Amino acid sequence: MSHGRILLVDDEPAFQRVGGAWLRGLGHEVVVASDAQTALARFTDSAPDVVLLDLVMPPQLTPEAGLALIPHFAPVPVIVLTGHADHEHALRAAEAGAWDFLAKPIDPDMLRFVVGRAIRQAGLERELRELKAAQVTADLGLVGNAEPIRRLREMIRRVGPTQVSVVILGPTGTGKELVARALHRVSPRAAAPFMAVHCGALADELLESELFGHVRGAFTNAHRDRIGLIEAAHRGTLFLDEVGEMPPPMQVKLLRVLQEGTFTPVGAHAEKRCDVRVIAATNRDLAAMVAEGSFREDLFYRLKGVVLHTPPLAERREDIPLLAVGFLRAVAPKLRLGAEAEAYLAARAWPGNVRELRALVEAAAVLADPAQPVLDAEQLRFAAGETVAHPPPSMPGTGSLHDAVAALESRMISTTLAVCNGNQSGAARQLGLSRLGLIKKLARLGLRPVSYSDDAGQSG
Repeated sequence: MSHGRILLVDDEPAFQRVGGAWLRGLGHEVVVASDAQTALARFTDSAPDVVLLDLVMPPQLTPEAGLALIPHFAPVPVIVLTGHADHEHALRAAEAGAWDFLAKPIDPDMLRFVVGRAIRQAGLERELRELKAAQVTADLGLVGNAEPIRRLREMIRRVGPTQVSVVILGPTGTGKELVARALHRVSPRAAAPFMAVHCGALADELLESELFGHVRGAFTNAHRDRIGLIEAAHRGTLFLDEVGEMPPPMQVKLLRVLQEGTFTPVGAHAEKRCDVRVIAATNRDLAAMVAEGSFREDLFYRLKGVVLHTPPLAERREDIPLLAVGFLRAVAPKLRLGAEAEAYLAARAWPGNVRELRALVEAAAVLADPAQPVLDAEQLRFAAGETVAHPPPSMPGTGSLHDAVAALESRMISTTLAVCNGNQSGAARQLGLSRLGLIKKLARLGLRPVSYSDDAGQSG
């Protein structure tokens, strides 16, 4: 049996003594905590392999106290111990990130088995994280050899390992989230969560709940406590996409997170502490917004520790064939990009940047003749909505451009949803849409949403 370090979080002195002694007798090192604050401190100091957590914790002495702790222990496996062994608590513990669930009184053989399995799992996950860190490619996930991309990669390597806040500026579709993920991947926070939110995609009230979480009864349909992205990103990275769209009241609350490291869930009275690195991105001119009064100056200077710029595709045309081949290989591995197709792609203006390139290549691949191994320029033109002499045989050659584009959208969306097993969030990401945008297109085109994959809790 593998031996490890265990953090035992339980407010019962008898269980601390008996359970701790029994685990030590199996060869484990045991660290004990009686309340939430001590548990978080012990977790930081001892770096345990496994956490044994009683759900009913002081001072509230309710399961909610223990449930709120679970996300703070990620990525360490958490085994929940409780005398309240009903289905609801088990489900809520699992939703909060618990690895397993045992009811008191604890069966010693079952505890030995579960703890041993958790320690082995923790070791495997640690090895996997180390392998992934060792295999971070030289391009950091940013494909291309153009000078602007090389400079950007160098800045990521320099800034990523620090704790400084970062603002990523660039036009829509230039890969700002890719840059944020690369910064996270090369940082000391890489093993902790990376959480992202689009600040302009949600109504003000929903954005506040998404970021800060809420307590039960805070508003209609708030039937239970829900942690927000700030708490979920504890010890990790919070990515605020299109931060320029954040409404002024939310800017004030975000400023408090950055200044004090505290936040208050919607409907709650007690503050919570957080440890997150904030990376923000926008295609807007934040300095101009500060000058006109639509963005807080103090928040602007808190966010812009370092400013990185993602170049438009027009400034890195030499990378277009490399990017296009990568997108093509991902959806149609047997298709090759013809020379005329490369020339056509290199000549386009690309106002939508890399996102537009990806969408066009994937659409053309969907429309390509399966009998032909090469994707040609005519197929790309048709996918772009241009008039062509010989449209693909599977598509009509007559009719309005609007109808042709609608037919293309329907086929692309249906195919992408099928590839993603009906997962709307995954399909939306592949199509370069928000999940809400995809749902609106499904309704406009008269397509029935695929129902065999549950997208709950995911953001598109």
